[in-house]
Amino acid sequence: MSKIIISSDSCCDIGRELAEKRDVKILPLIVTMGEDSFIDGVTAEPADIYKFVSETGILPKTAARSVADFEEYFKELTADGSEVVHISLSNCLSSTIDHAIIAAENIPGVHIVDSLNLSTGIGLLVLMAADLRDEGRSAEEIVNVLNATVPNVSASFVVERLDYLYKGGRCSAVSALGANLLKLRPCIEVNEGKMGVGKKYRGSMKNVLANYISDLLNQPELKVSGKRVFITHTAMSDDLDKYCEELVKETGLFDEVINTTAGGTVTSHCGPNTLGVLFIKE
Repeated sequence: MSKIIISSDSCCDIGRELAEKRDVKILPLIVTMGEDSFIDGVTAEPADIYKFVSETGILPKTAARSVADFEEYFKELTADGSEVVHISLSNCLSSTIDHAIIAAENIPGVHIVDSLNLSTGIGLLVLMAADLRDEGRSAEEIVNVLNATVPNVSASFVVERLDYLYKGGRCSAVSALGANLLKLRPCIEVNEGKMGVGKKYRGSMKNVLANYISDLLNQPELKVSGKRVFITHTAMSDDLDKYCEELVKETGLFDEVINTTAGGTVTSHCGPNTLGVLFIKE
């Protein structure tokens, strides 16, 4: 059996350290600030994005890698005969997967999976793929398991500021909030690859996040699969981040709680003080 490489784009938000630990390859996406383009997590970090927005009042934009970029990337990964399972950002949110599919057409051994998700909603599938690879599963088996799991990924997050999502246009439902734009802390949910507005919260972010976590994880019939959960956030105080982590741990639902900071792609669209709890349901 040929070697299997697990791959994703930088929107999976598992971070450099975890990617290296689990032997996952990451192709960074592009972040554009003004007239200049940067490589997510390489030449631009979230702090650079906040600085740019603070100084200019202009939101950054994100872009997919080109077909040529994907071709070069996949050819390098498969040069020794390896197969690649690449888990991509949702086709409903970006042309990233379209470019990956086109690039893979003439490169044997490259398998593309549409996560129908973003951030660590992708990351959950990436780590599942790494688990399956380490168990000795074939690329086809990994792809089949991932495709069957995609509908069971629970991905949601609460945003403090709606201006990033509103101006970025990635969540059309945000515009319906109208005059309440700056007063609400909505839960943004990912369903079938698209973002929509769920429950709307008010109050301090500490209380809002406590209520969000309680609503999400204390559902009477909730059953989780895999026992792994991501707590993923943009720039946030350590105290609030750790408070949310403890709330999740107290539920006893998960054996592995992974706390990650979102990269440039999610930061560009959600802004600071955004936090999500993402896991796989049975």
